[in-house]
Amino acid sequence: MPTSFPPYSIAIWLGYALLACWLSYRRRQPLDATSTGEQRSQHLALGLLLLAHAPLVFLPVAGPVPHFGAREALGLLTWLAVLIYWTAAFLIRLDGLQTVLLPVAAVSLGISLLLPGGHATPWLAAPLMQAHFAIAMLAYGFFAVAAGLALLMRLADRQLHQPARGLLRQLPPLLALERLLFSTLTLGFVLLTLTLLTGAVFSEELFGRPLSFNHKTVFSLTAWAVFAILLWGRRTRGWRGRIAVNWTLAGFALLLLAYIGSRFVLDTVLRHAAGQ
Repeated sequence: MPTSFPPYSIAIWLGYALLACWLSYRRRQPLDATSTGEQRSQHLALGLLLLAHAPLVFLPVAGPVPHFGAREALGLLTWLAVLIYWTAAFLIRLDGLQTVLLPVAAVSLGISLLLPGGHATPWLAAPLMQAHFAIAMLAYGFFAVAAGLALLMRLADRQLHQPARGLLRQLPPLLALERLLFSTLTLGFVLLTLTLLTGAVFSEELFGRPLSFNHKTVFSLTAWAVFAILLWGRRTRGWRGRIAVNWTLAGFALLLLAYIGSRFVLDTVLRHAAGQ
């Protein structure tokens, strides 16, 4: 059976929800209300929450027989997205992103608590599979952050057309968000390309069969094409603004359908149907 910590899982979810509510409240205060010391305390609190969340992420896949499904995939994706933000915040200014990312993280974890635990995945113990899996999850994490940035860009765009209030006043400039979005997309695209290449090259060794064009592969390739076209359009046509936002969100939705959607079908729909 997969490792399960229901009370601990709920405590972690409450931690994200409470921190998201607190940050949202503080963001609505006057511009000078949040001191540098308080910002550091908030960043430290998020780091401690990530540390506490880590066992839920890694213990299901660290046992002799790893278990992985939609619940674990959603939890791992959430943890990686928040970790990428938390690490990047040491290097660049990311004001406002946590106000979008943390509520989404709380909702994602809340949904994962409603899903059944994953099924046994013994192939996940193979070294090649672990490398492929790590690259894939990192790609998902970067694209999750990019989706958060795209939502922030949509908020910042509103700021150009109407008086800004609350947290809108404290968002970074739209051009800064746009540069950060495309940097994040580029990193995610490189990792997604490596994911698809390793999956194609090592498919027979990883899964015991050649690469098959199932719905997961089709959605992943379609998402790759969406991001490739967006990056090409940015470089050659100067695509930006709403085009960048819409294409980013569409590509991320395809990735969710490719992996978490397939896991949901395997672990919830088919398992329920088999039990009837």
